[in-house]
Amino acid sequence: MNDEESMSDTQHPISSGDERHERDLNRHRLSEERDVRAEVAGRLRARGIAVEESDSAEQVVDLLEAVEAFERAVIAAGGDLMVDQPPIEPDDQRYVLPRRLSREATGALSKRIRAATARLAGPRAD
Repeated sequence: MNDEESMSDTQHPISSGDERHERDLNRHRLSEERDVRAEVAGRLRARGIAVEESDSAEQVVDLLEAVEAFERAVIAAGGDLMVDQPPIEPDDQRYVLPRRLSREATGALSKRIRAATARLAGPRAD
């Protein structure tokens, strides 16, 4: 049995799974994580989604993934991302990306966006 075969399914060959150890190995890791978070937060803000300082990097990335899935669903359903977003009156409200409510948790917003994405994939109720 070689080394790869002896590794457990949960162990990644490059990562130890120990965040503290990983940061010790890469002293630039925190800076890189901050840079990535800032870039992803900027993408969300450009789409009109508020990002809070308290949102973790993982939450921000998850939110961006939900937004991008929604955008793909809008296009697949025949919507136009440029036409169906405020401040322009949308042709179809289903194509409008849900906005963050006051004091809404990032996870709750991600769930609402995913629910809107699922509704786009379903039959149209005209």
